[in-house]
Amino acid sequence: MQIKSVLSGCNPVVLHTESGLDGLLTSRIEHFDLIICGTDLPVVTGFELVRSIRTHSVNRNTPVIFIADEVNEKTLHLGNALGVAATLVERDVDDQLADIVQARVKPEADKDWNDLLSNTRLN
Repeated sequence: MQIKSVLSGCNPVVLHTESGLDGLLTSRIEHFDLIICGTDLPVVTGFELVRSIRTHSVNRNTPVIFIADEVNEKTLHLGNALGVAATLVERDVDDQLADIVQARVKPEADKDWNDLLSNTRLN
């Protein structure tokens, strides 16, 4: 709920899964602009999830943000080895997550085709 609240101003399309395994299965078949996951997930950890995404997924190059209860040297080292874009401490999510998402994720395409044509081209 905290992540959804922080991202509400960015207007993203958010897909939430209940476990690391659900996230892993989803990420193997559906492309995402950004993946946000905890390091300690049910069934499959965030580290296992990202390792599998990087080797067997359509999201090989998708930026990943880890959210952890606490960040120590081991967490940072593993995250860097897996190529995560950022590792945030859960209490810092409100301050940093929205800025990272705005920098990394493109807004959804405008479906109003009339906006794509300028008035000067129509004349």
